[in-house]
Amino acid sequence: MYAFASMETTLSVVSEIVGKLLTGRPSGAAISLDEVADAIGTAAVTMPEIEAIFDALEAAGHSVAAEPKNPPAALAKVLSTVRSFSAVSGRKPNLAEIAQHSGLSVGEVRFALLYARVLVR
Repeated sequence: MYAFASMETTLSVVSEIVGKLLTGRPSGAAISLDEVADAIGTAAVTMPEIEAIFDALEAAGHSVAAEPKNPPAALAKVLSTVRSFSAVSGRKPNLAEIAQHSGLSVGEVRFALLYARVLVR
């Protein structure tokens, strides 16, 4: 059975994330995808919510800038790191540990995991 978030919950989550991103930011400054990923953190957001975040940022005069990345290569590195870390430690690593052992930033790890979620849909 699927649980659907109410429109109020969606608006609240989007507003909270957009608020984090805009606080103290100069008008018109670009926002990176890594910054968006950091603001989302571990919140369970849907693709429509992510699109709403982007729309709200752009409506506030901020562009969302993506650094050139290779999602398949980053995902391969994340999966390899998780497998080797788990084999050695006997547990799954957290985001910071994946980033540390893979050489990727936490934002790149989150992006790779988001890419994996999109692939499995």
